[in-house]
Amino acid sequence: MSLYDRDYMREGPPRSVAGMVREFTAFHVILGINIAVFVMQFVFETGWVRHPLTGEMYMPLGGVSVHELMRGNVWTLFTYMFVHGSVVHFALNMMMLWFAGRGVQQLFGSRHFTLIYIFSGVVGAATEMAVNGFVTGDMTTPLVGASAAVFGLLMALAVVMPDEKITAFIYFIIPVQLRLWTLAKGLFIIQLVFGLAGILFHILPEGMQIAYFAHLGGAALGWFYARSLGYGGRPLTYASQWQPAPYQQPRKPAMARTRARPTNELEIDTVPLATKRQPDSMEAWMEEVVNPLLDKMNLHGKDSLTAEELLTLERASREVDRRRQAKGG
Repeated sequence: MSLYDRDYMREGPPRSVAGMVREFTAFHVILGINIAVFVMQFVFETGWVRHPLTGEMYMPLGGVSVHELMRGNVWTLFTYMFVHGSVVHFALNMMMLWFAGRGVQQLFGSRHFTLIYIFSGVVGAATEMAVNGFVTGDMTTPLVGASAAVFGLLMALAVVMPDEKITAFIYFIIPVQLRLWTLAKGLFIIQLVFGLAGILFHILPEGMQIAYFAHLGGAALGWFYARSLGYGGRPLTYASQWQPAPYQQPRKPAMARTRARPTNELEIDTVPLATKRQPDSMEAWMEEVVNPLLDKMNLHGKDSLTAEELLTLERASREVDRRRQAKGG
């Protein structure tokens, strides 16, 4: 079942304009800023550096480079991720933002969504500038586009829901079903191969010379951010987490509740409980944990649920599907 087919991820009945405004999230704001800047660039043709003789638009303003940073234009580290060089460039990035951004917003919330987007963009830009500056000595070519930021969102979503099945289109024509983690990992490897081919062998045609290392830096930050919150394994934020586990398994820390390891069985002991007593059956767990969360969502909407609570419902949905399939078999 797709992420957006879950009952708790579906939109409710139509709401008033005032109600919709109150429910604006960071995802809507980021998407809106990108669209607004695009309209200014390509509809009103503002925000461009023009050729002094012909007046032709050839470079968007707001791009980041080592040269711009040395001039004191530090804000370009943030503005560059809302500026695009072409309509196709904008469309591809917004497609990925729409797909990955909504999932991250639902599972992580507005604060983490914003931090992942911004940090991935900044780290992606720093990675690209470091590689270009060290290898090619290019300090002036500006970097533009939201791709590093949206790669971070995609990787963070893949860490939380690695087994989510999605349909990808090869060349926008051939549909292929993939696990979300397989897609994210495949895109990362492709960026790495093309990036290394470009700087080591200079074999890429001009149309394929894009900011591959910005994508890699953004994806790495998104992966680390999700892991630092405890998803996908042991958190990476504390030095003690890097030490080998003792022979005797210690008592689970509080952060263990947020892990989202791919599994076919529901791990009852990793789900936050309403009481200290561990439920001794699936029915008891549904009654004590899942049903109160469903009541909370019905009363206050899905935005009232935390990321941990949404993951609890996700686990419950996966377990119900598994049992239904087992009965059908």
